Amino acid sequence: MDFPNDDLHARVPQSVMSDLDGWALYQRFRTFTWPWLLRRGIVLWPLAVVAGCTYGLWHASGTGAWGDWPGLALRACSASLITVSTGPFLATLIRYRRFPVTLERVLVVLAILLGLWLGAVALNWVGAYHAHLMQAYAGHHMRINWLGMAVSNFLGSTVNASVFALILAGGGYATLYYLGERRRIAQFAAARQIENLRAERNAADMRLALLQAQVEPHFLFNTLASVRSLIASEPGRAATTIDALAAYLRIALPRIRTTGIEEATLGRQIDLCLGYLEIMKVRTAGRIEVRVDASDEIRAMSFPPLILLTLVENAMTHGIEPKLGPGSIEIIAGAADGFLSVHVQDDGRGLQPGTTPGLGLANVRAQLHDRFGARARFEIASRTGGGVSASIHIPLASP
Repeated sequence: MDFPNDDLHARVPQSVMSDLDGWALYQRFRTFTWPWLLRRGIVLWPLAVVAGCTYGLWHASGTGAWGDWPGLALRACSASLITVSTGPFLATLIRYRRFPVTLERVLVVLAILLGLWLGAVALNWVGAYHAHLMQAYAGHHMRINWLGMAVSNFLGSTVNASVFALILAGGGYATLYYLGERRRIAQFAAARQIENLRAERNAADMRLALLQAQVEPHFLFNTLASVRSLIASEPGRAATTIDALAAYLRIALPRIRTTGIEEATLGRQIDLCLGYLEIMKVRTAGRIEVRVDASDEIRAMSFPPLILLTLVENAMTHGIEPKLGPGSIEIIAGAADGFLSVHVQDDGRGLQPGTTPGLGLANVRAQLHDRFGARARFEIASRTGGGVSASIHIPLASP
């Protein structure tokens, strides 16, 4: 996978780094970049110098020829720095040429191999110089005590280990890290995208929960106020209203406790609307006619909560209640061309000139945008012969 907008100076996300990279601050930058190379040098160049000095100290402690130490240590330090730096430096030059990914990787590996070869040549040069120095002691007994011999043996083991470490530091480990860098960054980007989607989904659910907390108490208080006014004058209608309210709450209360959209189906939202309309039918002395056209298959489909109820409440409040005489509300749902379409139609007063959409319809648009982005559509228009038709089109959920 290519990254056309790849910023080579950007820091590598912490989660992309392995657990072993915490001590190496240069690994917080992309491999084979100038920030990486500079900070890597700050870490490894002193170690390379220590390795070179140790090589000279090993010779001097074993032979007692401390006068050989400066020249040998200087050569050994130079060879160590060449081994550590040449391959990564060449690989960094290649990466900034921004070749195609496959070609870049091939050239980077070749650059590291060339750097290791040059490092091997430099180390052999030091080894040859050391052999030249040792010729002066051929056939001579080394006059060093047991402590000097122990120190020399220890330094010899350290030198052998440092040669292997210099090869790894010369780009071997960095190459493996570089080859896996794009994959790790791609995984990080995918994980971040999933986290962002989850955060957006949670934010949308929180807004839905907040809206529900505002709507349901308002509806309950109005209904209870109606019951109170009916108790003295029409106790029969008051009792019927209480029964309808109890039926509505049986549907609505589980939604109060669980507001996740994943649990919401169109059928449940329709049942919630029917419970609401049953209460309104009692409150309006039965002058509302309700019709639902939705198959069992359509009712089982996912549908975000509160949206349909908001449209039905809007039709009731602004269409049917202000109208004299009977009225009707229809809920029609169907699926076609990858979309679930739900229509709420009424034969009430219709859209009045100069009126602006209320908070409820604005919330509908906001919820649809939060959940589906530009893929969802919300339309509201006057019907021929009077009334309003509100339509929602959302993409069908993936199987």
